[in-house]
Amino acid sequence: ETSPAGRPVFGGGVFDRHVTRWNDNCVFCHNVGPNPGVNTATERFDTTTAELGIACEACHGPGAAHVGANADPLRRLTLWAWRAADPTIVNPARLSPARAADVCGRCHGQRLAADVRPFMAHGDPFVPGDDLALTTEPLWRDTTLAGARGAFAPRFWADGTPRLTAYEYQGLLQSRCAQEATLTCTTCHGMHEGEPRGQLRVGLRGAAADGMCTQCHTTLADGAAAGRHTHHEAANGGARCVGCHMPRVVYGVLDVHRSHRIEVPDPAHAASAGRPDACTGCHVGETPVWAATMRARLWGGTAPSVPETSAPLEALFSGDSVTRAVSADALGREQVPLGPAARAARVGALLEAMAGDDYPAVRHLAWRALGRLGVADAGDYDPSADGRARSALVERVRARLGGGGAKSAPEVVARLRARAVGGDVEIGE
Repeated sequence: ETSPAGRPVFGGGVFDRHVTRWNDNCVFCHNVGPNPGVNTATERFDTTTAELGIACEACHGPGAAHVGANADPLRRLTLWAWRAADPTIVNPARLSPARAADVCGRCHGQRLAADVRPFMAHGDPFVPGDDLALTTEPLWRDTTLAGARGAFAPRFWADGTPRLTAYEYQGLLQSRCAQEATLTCTTCHGMHEGEPRGQLRVGLRGAAADGMCTQCHTTLADGAAAGRHTHHEAANGGARCVGCHMPRVVYGVLDVHRSHRIEVPDPAHAASAGRPDACTGCHVGETPVWAATMRARLWGGTAPSVPETSAPLEALFSGDSVTRAVSADALGREQVPLGPAARAARVGALLEAMAGDDYPAVRHLAWRALGRLGVADAGDYDPSADGRARSALVERVRARLGGGGAKSAPEVVARLRARAVGGDVEIGE
């Protein structure tokens, strides 16, 4: 179906808001040398790319001169012997931290140009090694669109911290480690090493992930010093640097990811910004008030006044869609020892979300969290099924679990949903 202007119509109404065209959106980050090639007279695309997919030139820039020059084996040997830079190609490892981050930020940081028409007609002029700010600016919570404020606000928590993926660059720019030191993306990520998932550098996964931080914060590399710093047992998830300083408060692609705004945990500040905090991300039955009190007790100071907010176990029913997604994910992570009652409370809450949450993505995350808790009875659950089918399956799971505490609490859920926060973010899933 097409509109009177000849443009495609994908169902009309609300559905169209979730339609994304490859030619003027996806093409810019998922290909090399993207050029939508818009004809301003006809408003039609003649899209070209240097290469489909993300390949070498996406990070290293145009490579024709490099290939031609290095056809000479003597040149290659000389460069290798002297460990010299090759001027025919960009090596992000030899760039300044800011310029190296720009290479990644081009795609991992949603941005806006003052005038998008040249981008649409001729492509993105940025090449690795350039200053990204010369052509575009990162999107922020208060970035205006056609002079209006608020268009991008739902993509951030109230304090400006990104809460959707594709804003990792913004998180880095907000981090003191980047502002006052030399942190850049490749401090932790290696494009030619590690596992494809996350591309963390070799030796920086699991318990060894602390090395991402202790390579600079060397005084905390010693286990005893780390214990005094974290007030958590070394084997506990709370002792991991990223657990406290990069909490999972970011939603994207049916998953919940770590924040790239590296900061000191502050439950009171997080609560005032309406965002989940690092402490209750593990202690899901506790509130930010408890977390702020414990922070003051363990690290010193006076517990500040904290807005009344819910524990993640309750926020699964009372927050907006991203808050609920973060809560569902947190309930499936056993980062503190769980007794039978605590486990049953998590299972019951997740089953409620699977049956009744408005968002398929949140329902999916609740189902996955249930599996992480060892409940395999819901293996045939379909988060996209209609409400009656979902409720029937949930009741069957409850029956199979018996008196394990995974009982429905409709009056509690109704009360929490009545306190629901604001309007939902269109997470599109």
